[in-house]
Amino acid sequence: MLITDPPEHTRLRGLVSQAFTPKRIRELTPRIEAIAQELLDEALARREVDLVEALTYPLPVIVIAEMIGVPAEDRARFKAWSDAIVEPFSMMVSPEREVECARLVVEMQHYFVERIEERRRQPRSDLLTIIAQGKRDDGEPIEMRELLSIVTIDLLASGNETTTAALASGLKLLIDDPAPIAEIEREPALVETLAEEILRLESPAQGMFRRVTADTVLGGVPLRAGELLSLRFGAANRDESQFGHATKIDLRRSQPGKHLAFGVGRHHCIGAPLARQELIVSFRALLGRLHNFRLTPGTPAPGYVPSFFGRNLRELHVSFERR
Repeated sequence: MLITDPPEHTRLRGLVSQAFTPKRIRELTPRIEAIAQELLDEALARREVDLVEALTYPLPVIVIAEMIGVPAEDRARFKAWSDAIVEPFSMMVSPEREVECARLVVEMQHYFVERIEERRRQPRSDLLTIIAQGKRDDGEPIEMRELLSIVTIDLLASGNETTTAALASGLKLLIDDPAPIAEIEREPALVETLAEEILRLESPAQGMFRRVTADTVLGGVPLRAGELLSLRFGAANRDESQFGHATKIDLRRSQPGKHLAFGVGRHHCIGAPLARQELIVSFRALLGRLHNFRLTPGTPAPGYVPSFFGRNLRELHVSFERR
């Protein structure tokens, strides 16, 4: 869906959107809450934890894996597979790592070919069945190559890597400036605005490539048809002409959802309702059970994965107190 236009894009989006309706996300919310609490229970057994490993990575992976219909015992491979899809987009991987990523992607494709064929023979009530049963406009089944792209890129990688990034970066923002925590303690409903401000300030997808379709001038810069542009969502979301005190969390911002973290137009992220709910649930659970977050002395400092595309923390070692 990232690189297609209508009518192909319309057909694909219509197929996948069945799993991301407001009604479906409302039904899914209690399960997201349960997963968040279970992961926090495990983290609370320690006084210091890498929250990327303990919470921000596993939560979105578990949610999207359950939606797709992947057995729990197979989820361990998801991290390596997701990384293999996303890392080449960074444009900063070595040739050797690029070959390794290709090998892992092929391994993942073989796995999902088997699962898709299973769903065609024995349908279930999961997202993989919806995809496997999809039809082209002429009524013929969608080709396996296209199905694999939908499952692996549009759902698996996009459905967990970006949310992991927002969760981890959002908590680091609150460690750097804990003032919003006090506001949320007084007014818990503000956690929804917190989620939007995190998405704005720490846009998980920092930019996207687009090709110029006709000669034009943008901001006084002439652009020729065929030229490749990198549209920087992360920069737009910190534009002082659009957002007052743009580098700060503002829980009283009048239009908190105005940012471009999910893109805009026909390519607006189809999983945005799910990502928002995962952020809201996670921060509600974190701030409801823990306080006094701080970076743990003697542990690796937070560092981001080098990338021209995303904004992912490698690790976030945090100490905290129970409420």
